[in-house]
Amino acid sequence: MSSDSPLSNPQRWDWPFWMKGSMPNPLDVFAAPQNLVQPILPGWVFGSVSVTEQNSSDPDTERAIVAAQSYGRQLGRVMDAVAALIAELPKARQEAKPFQAFAEIRREIDDIKTEAAARRLDRIVADLATLKQTKPAEYDRLAATLRKALKGAS
Repeated sequence: MSSDSPLSNPQRWDWPFWMKGSMPNPLDVFAAPQNLVQPILPGWVFGSVSVTEQNSSDPDTERAIVAAQSYGRQLGRVMDAVAALIAELPKARQEAKPFQAFAEIRREIDDIKTEAAARRLDRIVADLATLKQTKPAEYDRLAATLRKALKGAS
C-alpha cells in the first residue's frame, strides 16, 4: 500500500495553471496576511533628530552633545543670553523690529511652557482625586508631602 493515498493527502482547490496570477484565489480571504507590519503614527518622530555626515561635520560629537544638553535647552540658554544683551541696550534700540520679533517669540515660548505646566498640574489633580478614592492612605501621605512642599515654596 502506498503512503500517498488520496485520503491522507487531500487535494486543495487551485486555479488552473493558465489562470494563475490573473485572478486572486477566492479562498485567500481565509489566509493570514503576509505582512503584519503596520505603522503607528506614520511620519512622527519622537525626541530624535537624524544627525548624519550629510548635515554635520562630526555626527558622533553632535549626538553626544544633544544627549547631554537637548537642542531646546541649548536654544533656551542662547535666548536668555540674547534677551540679557538686549536689555542692556538703550530703550530706543530695544524697540527695533528684530528685537521686538525676538521678544514676541520668547513670550510665545513662555506661554507654551506655562500652558504645559498647567496641563501637568491638572493631570496631578485628577490623579490625586483617583488616588483619594482608590488608596486613601497613599493619598493622605502624598497630600501631606505636597502641602509641605507648597508651604516651603511660598
